[in-house]
Amino acid sequence: ISSRNKPVSYKRVAGEKTVVMELFTSQGCSSCPPADALLGEYAAARDNHIIALSFHVDYWNRLGWADPFSSSDYSARQQHYSEHFPQHSVYTPQLVVNGREEAVGNNRSAVKKIVQNELAEKQQENIVIEEVTIGKNSISFHYKAAGTHPGEVLNIALVQKQATTKIKAGENEGIAITNHNIVRSFITQSLNNDGMGLINLPPSFKPADYSLVVYVQNKKDLSINAAALKEL
Repeated sequence: ISSRNKPVSYKRVAGEKTVVMELFTSQGCSSCPPADALLGEYAAARDNHIIALSFHVDYWNRLGWADPFSSSDYSARQQHYSEHFPQHSVYTPQLVVNGREEAVGNNRSAVKKIVQNELAEKQQENIVIEEVTIGKNSISFHYKAAGTHPGEVLNIALVQKQATTKIKAGENEGIAITNHNIVRSFITQSLNNDGMGLINLPPSFKPADYSLVVYVQNKKDLSINAAALKEL
């Protein structure tokens, strides 16, 4: 966290929502490290109402550096979001907050305003992660959801808390980038009020380095209406 910036902080309001921050980033993008660092501040705050996620896209890979965390699935997810925003824009670093608003991920003031507005909304839905079982190749878990609606799905993410990579080519050649809450495995499944989830483990998985994140999303307007994070 940069010593030049104040730690992120917010007014507390009754019934505030859980906010999911999805940063679409790439280690090959020279504008992305400040956004990665800002997302790290939100992650480091360890606020139960804010879940920060880093989705690494793959369309920068052809320009000199293949991001080891990138996936075409994450690029497709960003593209799907763009179809629901007025500018229909796809860029890095792009931050999507609760599936409703987007901003340049390194714009501190704009990001804070969007997050604060989402926190001020009343929580209408809820989800909790209960028993978690770590197997040889996957994680299974039991969850309970309340106040959900037809047309919503459950997103499941295995998130690596932090990793530092020395960049050897491309726009960021010669620097080390620290990424936070990196989505290493992701799946979408049907949602029930009382159900089970399953997600495959990424390579070199170590439970202490990961968190399990689940969030409820409307298939039509892509709004995110409930979320939970559990340390492994």
